[in-house]
Amino acid sequence: MKKLISLFISLAFAGSSFAQMSGYSSSQSDGTTLGANETLTADGIALGNAVKLRGYVDFVYSYYDMNGLGDDARFTTNGDLDFLFDLSPVTGEVQINATKSGVGLEQIFGRYSFNQDFGISFGRQVTNLGFESDEPTGLYSVSNAYWIDSIRNHPGMKEELASVANELDVSESQLPKLRKNYVDGIRANYNNGMFGLSFGIHDGYWASDHFNNNVAVDLAASIMFFPGLEARLGYAHQDDNNSDIGHFNAWLAYNPGDLTLAFEFDNFDFDSNSEMWDIMLLANYQFTDFFGATLRYTHEDWELGAVKFETDRISLALLFSITEHLDINVEYSHTNLDASGGDADSDEFYVESLVSF
Repeated sequence: MKKLISLFISLAFAGSSFAQMSGYSSSQSDGTTLGANETLTADGIALGNAVKLRGYVDFVYSYYDMNGLGDDARFTTNGDLDFLFDLSPVTGEVQINATKSGVGLEQIFGRYSFNQDFGISFGRQVTNLGFESDEPTGLYSVSNAYWIDSIRNHPGMKEELASVANELDVSESQLPKLRKNYVDGIRANYNNGMFGLSFGIHDGYWASDHFNNNVAVDLAASIMFFPGLEARLGYAHQDDNNSDIGHFNAWLAYNPGDLTLAFEFDNFDFDSNSEMWDIMLLANYQFTDFFGATLRYTHEDWELGAVKFETDRISLALLFSITEHLDINVEYSHTNLDASGGDADSDEFYVESLVSF
């Protein structure tokens, strides 16, 4: 832990030095977004002087086939309505998500900015750790990168999800979503364009504890070495009666223009007997304004007590921008599972229609 804290401090000094040398400000679009007040710079439909509206409708056909467990095909639809308020120095967002199962409050938070670089945000917010966006409009493909996330998000993969939960000795409903959760708490944010820092205290990170026993914390730091090359480090921990999870995340991304390259590493400690590490390699290229493509590889290595298994997943996504507000995306993913109980293969196919506004 001391080494990790030292690494964050070193990154902070490096980020401050870069910012002083370059004169970077948080308003520049090619700076890091960690800790930045993105409410101010977000696009949307103006509903008066202080309110903007944005959102999306995401319609997906998905097919999943795993040898020995059968196949599943279905349509899913979900959408978001986000209201962004600018009453500077106070800003806020209310994000509502809707599926056929119902309507829920995804995020609701306020923020007070002491100056252009530093502010405090409070309320229900998405967690910071992880390269991928929490919204489909920010993804480089249709599905999430990792196999454990893909089976969680697909209603036809309940059997595989239940198997993982059983090995962790928790119910399926208690199985934590590892990345990009929506949690309640307060967060200190700093961003000067080239360097970002965020520290949060929450009532739970993977499972809500409501401050009854312990708090969950997360710390993340980001540096933009020069426009297009960004590195991030993050750590989160939650310890309560139901779960003891630590998560270290690091990623490096290079985006000089039409090309995006990314590498990510995670390490999760679930308890003294269970852990998981993973890596992701991603390459995306925008060939024209109309067409782009993503090639992605992920590896997950699980140790759940005496049970061990590994996954290797490769995905190819073809991305078509029909208009400024309509995308049609196609993805094929193949996963190899190597487990102590035997090997298995799974295939996934997705077609997505994504309308954003």
